[in-house]
Amino acid sequence: MSSQVPQLPLLPAAPRRRRRPARSRRLWALMLVSLLAVTGCTPGSGGDDAAQGAEPAAASNGLGTDGFVRAAGSGLEVDGGPVRLEAVNFSNLYHRDIDGSELLESPHHSEQDFARVKELGFNSVRFAFDGDWYAEDPEVFWQWLDRNIGWARQHEVRLILDLHTPIGGFWLDPTSEDVSFDLWSDPELQQANADLWTDIAARYKDETAIAAYDLLNEPVTSDSTGEQWEELAQRLVDAVRAEDPHHLLVVGGVYGVGEAYGAAGIDPHFLVDDDNVMYDFHFYEPIKYTHQYASWVEGPIQDGGRYPDPDVILPTGERTYLTESAISTPSLPVGTSGWAAYDSGLVEIEDESAIAAMPLVVAQGGMRGTAYFDAVRVTEYDADGQEIRRVVDDQLDGDGTLDWYQWSSDDAAPAPEFARESSGREDGASLSVTDATRADALAGWSNDAHLFKVVPGNQYRIQGYMRGEDIAPASAAASPQIVLKLDVYAETEGAAGGGFLPRDKTFLEYQMEENLAFGAEHGVPMSVMEFGAVRQAFQMEGKGGEQWVGDMLSLLEENNLSFSYWEYHGTEMGLYLSGSGEPGEPNTALQDLLRRELGGEGG
Repeated sequence: MSSQVPQLPLLPAAPRRRRRPARSRRLWALMLVSLLAVTGCTPGSGGDDAAQGAEPAAASNGLGTDGFVRAAGSGLEVDGGPVRLEAVNFSNLYHRDIDGSELLESPHHSEQDFARVKELGFNSVRFAFDGDWYAEDPEVFWQWLDRNIGWARQHEVRLILDLHTPIGGFWLDPTSEDVSFDLWSDPELQQANADLWTDIAARYKDETAIAAYDLLNEPVTSDSTGEQWEELAQRLVDAVRAEDPHHLLVVGGVYGVGEAYGAAGIDPHFLVDDDNVMYDFHFYEPIKYTHQYASWVEGPIQDGGRYPDPDVILPTGERTYLTESAISTPSLPVGTSGWAAYDSGLVEIEDESAIAAMPLVVAQGGMRGTAYFDAVRVTEYDADGQEIRRVVDDQLDGDGTLDWYQWSSDDAAPAPEFARESSGREDGASLSVTDATRADALAGWSNDAHLFKVVPGNQYRIQGYMRGEDIAPASAAASPQIVLKLDVYAETEGAAGGGFLPRDKTFLEYQMEENLAFGAEHGVPMSVMEFGAVRQAFQMEGKGGEQWVGDMLSLLEENNLSFSYWEYHGTEMGLYLSGSGEPGEPNTALQDLLRRELGGEGG
């Protein structure tokens, strides 16, 4: 069965113009972040010229080409010694309506914040900027960047310069009036971004307080293959190398195609023609957990549970269907019918190999017309018919439908149509499938968040609502079946965890390995320049935010990955729970953990 699983569209909190997904996935994750620990990786001192806004001189630090962070096999090194970049993200309010001329008055941070970064145990800062700031006022942009480089050098941390939004392109908030994918089709915009990197490289080619150039954050292309980013990435690499042979480059994978987050079936990573590159991915798995209650996530996601949670299982690959154990409601009748309740009744799962199940809405057998689905419920009972728990109770309201993804078992034409409807049985939303006409194919909607463990011998029941509009067989030989269904699964030989893993470190490791396979195959370093979790994961009892971050830091170290935590200032994901200015309310639990793990002061 083929499927396309869209990334969740993540939208940031309270912006004036541009709103940034705290992960930015949306996803989804969406994907995930990388900080590199730089033991002995201290930026060269170059005096206070940069802090005063002067252009750094090539010989000012006396280090020549020494002191630069470089790729070395699958890791990084400085002056021949191994290092990792362990960073925190400075968003610099890129998502707000800030003009380039205002940068020197930006309230995001001051020099003292670099001291705080060092005190927490970080050795680097991933430093976001908007390409439009440079286009609007180059003089102020340079003064602002010089000042921050000087502060970083003074406090012995390095900067990873991050082109977070390019000149003439913006896709981090799909609902923004500023959304534009013109970058991918406009040669002048592509040249403007290449020129920006050429100018940065020329100005800072001898600046060792800069660890790396992160060429473009989370590329989402307008083509269907992601090749547009591959071509532009090489162009940006060449632009840098025309002036700067020294600095490490960071190249992320494809985060979306077709002007939307999500690239199912596409290998996101690719090599560029350069041997001093670190290949990046962002990591916010599982997104339901790390972004629960986040206001910028379209939805928003509500209670996303705890970590770790052995009772929550997550899919890892191909599933082995127990077709004889599937549980279905009666079928929607032909013709036009109003909303009606459908109920499978209590059905025992007898197969001893059954380990998991998931509800779906399904059209099969060759159907014309439109079938609508709403309010899906799954209940578990013991062998005597006593209710044990309500496993799923999804009202499929406007927020809930966003978590369901469409699929079909055959990609051949004619393809069925799918829609998240703006009306439902009792609210403003439902799901629909139209003209699933192929008699030998299935089409429907699923939600992996509703995957659950089953106990052979227990009874299960699926209920919900359906209605039909001009339902008819697609041919004389067709007999359409339109049902609410529970698919039941056994373990799959060869799949991680037999196809299902609990929500714990083993699942994080599995998800991370899908990206790390690229680095292992090509012998190149990889990084996670964004990872993090919402404040509720640390502040609500039993959520386990410290454990999630601890497990992430452990995996990053085990895999020799540089990383950057999202983010320094942020009302919902920050180390300091304020948007800008003075640190304000610290996320104390998170800061204490980071001090311990990164060797910060008092850790």
